[in-house]
Amino acid sequence: MKSKKKSWRARPNIKLLKSEIEKLGQAYLKGQDVSGTRRVEEMARAQAERVHREFDKLRRKIRVEFTERDPYNSFEELQNDVLSNGRMYVYTLHSETPLWDAQTNVMARAVHDYDHVLANTDFSIEGELATYQYSAERAPKLDSLYLSEIALQAAASALLGGFESGQQRLVIPDYDVVKLAQTFRRNGRRGLSKADAMAVWDFGGALRFMTLGQLMTRLAAAGVPFEQAMVLATAAENLT
Repeated sequence: MKSKKKSWRARPNIKLLKSEIEKLGQAYLKGQDVSGTRRVEEMARAQAERVHREFDKLRRKIRVEFTERDPYNSFEELQNDVLSNGRMYVYTLHSETPLWDAQTNVMARAVHDYDHVLANTDFSIEGELATYQYSAERAPKLDSLYLSEIALQAAASALLGGFESGQQRLVIPDYDVVKLAQTFRRNGRRGLSKADAMAVWDFGGALRFMTLGQLMTRLAAAGVPFEQAMVLATAAENLT
């Protein structure tokens, strides 16, 4: 699947219908677990390699601290900690998965949570769906893995009132489920203007000498609205 990088602006403000959440969630709960197949094992290896690369990049940008307590009550707390303090806590418990070792899974959580910050997407189902799309756009060959790991698990959790007990699974859903997940969009997405595109290159250079939080602080001091600053900073982040 070919994919172009897109710039995201605001947290989700389009709600999924209950029937759509049911469709996504049941696709995970009733879908066949294919985690042991050759196709998934190849994707898992590719994702594990990507996670380790992205986690190394992440630790050069912010301070990552591991904790056995759930560190944030909301997306806003996570986002503020990253942008204001240059720090992110990562939850370490319940990291068993058939896809890779527990350490890699904790790293994957860190990378995923940082994607939430970069994409400015909260922890709602709509936010997780948008984060799935954002992640898949950066690594399109792993789309199927992200769909199951992020979007479908979030929908299943909403149906159950929490994560499913037992071993984590990975499912490849029917086309209509894939289409729903890929075509759902949230309001407020826009492309970069020519002036913004030029600024992105400057900010990309700036991120070699400062953290994302420091860049956001400077943009705020210059009077750039938060949502526009996040679009510019995210695009610049993708250059580094």
